[in-house]
Amino acid sequence: MRKIALALGCAWLAATANADSISTDRPGQSNSPSVVAPGTIQLEGGFTFQRETDGGDPNTNTFTVPGALLRVGLLSFLEARVLADGFVYEERSGDNNRSSGSDLTLGSRARLFDQKGIRPATALDFNLSLPTGSDAVTSDGVDPGGTIIFAWDLNERFTALANLGLASTSLGKDDSRRAFQVAPTYSLIASITERAGIFVEYYATFSDEGIADEHAMDGGFTWLVSDDLQLDLSAGAGLNRAAPDFYVSVGAAWRFFLPSR
Repeated sequence: MRKIALALGCAWLAATANADSISTDRPGQSNSPSVVAPGTIQLEGGFTFQRETDGGDPNTNTFTVPGALLRVGLLSFLEARVLADGFVYEERSGDNNRSSGSDLTLGSRARLFDQKGIRPATALDFNLSLPTGSDAVTSDGVDPGGTIIFAWDLNERFTALANLGLASTSLGKDDSRRAFQVAPTYSLIASITERAGIFVEYYATFSDEGIADEHAMDGGFTWLVSDDLQLDLSAGAGLNRAAPDFYVSVGAAWRFFLPSR
C-alpha cells in the first residue's frame, strides 16, 4: 500500500510540475480559449454584489454565491462544463426580499486553433441552460447558447480577448416569448509580474423583443498563489440606464489533477 501511495503521489507531482499555470474564465465577462487538460478538474467561483437602481423596479441589491463553474478535461482540445450562479439573494426597496436558487447550465468547450501570426487562438463554447432555479430567477425554459472565443498574445505581457455570445433566452413563467441575444466582449489583459495581472474590459448585450440593450465596463486584478490556485478581485459599472449601476466580485479558481493509473 505504501508503494502504491508513493507511486500515485509521484505521478501527481510529475503532472503538476509539467503543467502550465492555471488559466481561468474568472474574473470578468470574457472567456479565454484554453481548455483544461485530460485528467484535470478545475473549480472557479466567488461572491458578487450588484446594485441596480436606474433600470430596476424596485431598486435592488443582489448577492450571488458561489457563481460556480466546474471544468473537466476530456481530451486535449475538449472540456465539459457545469455552471450555476447558485444562491441568489435580492434586497428590494419597498418590496419583499427574495432568496432563490439559480438555473443550471451544462456545456462544453472545444479549442479549434492555436494562434498563428494574425490568426487568433480560437475556441467554441456550447451551453444549454436548464430551468432548475426558483421562480424568482428561472427563465422557465431550456435555453441554448454559444460563444466563439478569440485570443491574441500581443507580446510577453499583453493579451487581447474577444468573445461573441449568441443565445435564445426564455422570458419566464408568465411570458411565452423568447429573446434572441448577442453579447460581445472585448478585454485587454496585462501581466504586472509573474504572479499578478490586471485587465480592463467592455461588454454589452443586445436583445430583441423590446428588451433594452446594456453596455458596461469592468476591470480587476488576479493573483497567482501557486500554479494551481488563483485569487481575483474585480468591479464594473454600467454605461447606460439599462445596465446595472455597478458590481463588485471576489473569487478563486483551483485546479487539481486526478491520479494517474
